[in-house]
Amino acid sequence: MESAILIVAALGALGAFSAGIVLLALYMRASRRSDYYDDEPEVYGNLVQCQHCGYMNPITSGVCLNCRRPLPRPRGYEPPPISRHPTQVPGSPYSPAPPAPAPPPAVSSPPAARVTATNAAAPRPPAPQPPPVVIAAQGERPPDMPQAWLEGIGGAMMGHRAVLAKHDTLIGRSTTCDVQIFDPKVSRKHMLIRFGNGAFFAQDQESSRGTVVNGERVMAQRLHDGDRIDLGDTSLIFHVDER
Repeated sequence: MESAILIVAALGALGAFSAGIVLLALYMRASRRSDYYDDEPEVYGNLVQCQHCGYMNPITSGVCLNCRRPLPRPRGYEPPPISRHPTQVPGSPYSPAPPAPAPPPAVSSPPAARVTATNAAAPRPPAPQPPPVVIAAQGERPPDMPQAWLEGIGGAMMGHRAVLAKHDTLIGRSTTCDVQIFDPKVSRKHMLIRFGNGAFFAQDQESSRGTVVNGERVMAQRLHDGDRIDLGDTSLIFHVDER
């Protein structure tokens, strides 16, 4: 009889202990969830900062593009209306290159009577350099965004100029990118240049070889006029007209 009483008491104590553990776990989980969603996220213009990894995301994103965790909506946020008339044509990220200017007319010189050893030949003028091939996404540049472009100084973008005409410009090897680089060392979606809060930011898109700004590999970096960006074997110079 005493053994049965002891067994019943032990089972009751074990059940109460298990129930306490489950209630404690549910309480801690609810507390962490409420703490996360009660915090007001940091908003910079049209960018919202992830509270877990610090990544700058568009304010319309529901999850972080870096760590894939949900992003809380800032107070007073209203989603933008859906445009029924997109300005960008899918599959056509390039604008036609401008025609090359006509060479200047040749200037005739009077014929020389006789060429002697002391009569040095006149130096020839340098040959005109071809204009850069302009690459730009379809559509007009937003009015709050200054004029900015990428100048190719090495690799696959040598002699090319990529004009930034949107708040978000995706750069990579894929045909879906706004600026396509035919470099085997460049990832399909390599880097994103984002304009927000009056500044441009370079954000690496988890590329295999990384994004290098001024000789330093970065994940996210604010860009200034004259900064050098290296992607694989391709080198670019970032320019912005802040006038």
